[in-house]
Amino acid sequence: MRQLNNKDVRQRRRAVRKLFELDDPIAIDAFIPLLDDSDEWFRGKALIAIQKWATMKDLKLAERLTTSRRTEERILACRIAPRIGKSSKSILKKLSSDNDPLVKLNAWKIRLEQDDLLIKEAILVEESGIRILAIDKVERMAEIEDEIIKTILKDKSSRVRKKAVLLLRNRPELNSAGKYDEIIIDIAENDKSTQIDAIIMLIESGRESKLIREKISIWIEQENPQMVKMIVDSMKDKNLEEISELMAIIINSSNDKLISGILRRNKSAEANELRKKILLDEKRSDVLRARIIEDLFGKNQDDQEIMTIIRDLQQSENESISSSANMFIKTIGN
Repeated sequence: MRQLNNKDVRQRRRAVRKLFELDDPIAIDAFIPLLDDSDEWFRGKALIAIQKWATMKDLKLAERLTTSRRTEERILACRIAPRIGKSSKSILKKLSSDNDPLVKLNAWKIRLEQDDLLIKEAILVEESGIRILAIDKVERMAEIEDEIIKTILKDKSSRVRKKAVLLLRNRPELNSAGKYDEIIIDIAENDKSTQIDAIIMLIESGRESKLIREKISIWIEQENPQMVKMIVDSMKDKNLEEISELMAIIINSSNDKLISGILRRNKSAEANELRKKILLDEKRSDVLRARIIEDLFGKNQDDQEIMTIIRDLQQSENESISSSANMFIKTIGN
């Protein structure tokens, strides 16, 4: 430890490395003076040593770091505060009002880890990053107050609103009665960066309220590739019979990619009925009808009615449909 004061910089650096190798907490006292060293390298090593070895006895050190003019030292005060006992609360409270956003964020992160009761305060803090931290804490709670959910859904930050919507997507039981639907619909209509997540959440809910039906019929006309993929993914395990109203809206839309994407992944009898309806409907686009057939390539059909329809379509006047029908028959070897 005496070598830390050696005039030879190389000797001092060797001493630092050796002390870290020995990993003896008593060495922290030798590193504290290095906080004021003119060499940034030594100051950095002092920060590492303090973070590594600080204990409850280092209250005065923590208080000193709290009032430092250097941002990195105040951040360090946040990190070692939990080790110094009850006094940490006053230190962290002071640092959670720091002028530097990074210091403030670090202080709030630790405060939230220590006390769930601070969530309501944190979701009203000006910095959105701190409100995000609060939502991360909320996500782990078994029960979440209605007031908290409404507050984060109505947050002024799109990033925070997105986190709130994803929370409800992951915890659908929180909105099983649909009490947040109007707020979510407002997000879907006015927040482009969160729109798709909000729409998917409402679709995944399975609720068939008049308001949701009206809105979904408008939204799904958008041929946004990301939205199509997310809707298809969200519906891959759903029983089509249980969401018949939603499927009726989708099938009657003009979003061919969405329709074919949902049917492609579903082998149920309900899906086959929808395929037949589309294949027999000459008002539907030729591209969709051909795509419905192509999605069946190589898949033997137990449904003889759909087999009959596809055989009849081999004679279709539309080349893409007749070609797809012929290829289907070849792929199943009939």
